[in-house]
Amino acid sequence: MNIRTTLMTAAILLGMTGIAGAAAPASKTVDISAKNFAFTPAVVTLKEGQPTTLKLVATQGAHGLVAPEIGLTKMATITNAPTTVTVTPQKAGTFVEHCALFCGAGHANMTITFKVVK
Repeated sequence: MNIRTTLMTAAILLGMTGIAGAAAPASKTVDISAKNFAFTPAVVTLKEGQPTTLKLVATQGAHGLVAPEIGLTKMATITNAPTTVTVTPQKAGTFVEHCALFCGAGHANMTITFKVVK
């Protein structure tokens, strides 16, 4: 066997055994809808360190979401056109966020809770 064939075989075997590198954590997607004056679901459970894509869509009105504790530091505007943002929470805990875009009389009561688990 020549050296080139030996090196190719070794590279393939290393890749197959996972020694070549660790895989990135699996990402999941959570659908969140917003309407006057509620987020659905009202409680979202996320895993610490796991990338999660939030698919945000409004079924009524326009809304906004900022959740720095889970990694969403800039406001995501939520309209009837789906918006996606990927977050990776770094700290376990329960975090309550309010709609970040004034949406009417019930705006102050429009909350979503993110539970980040280890």
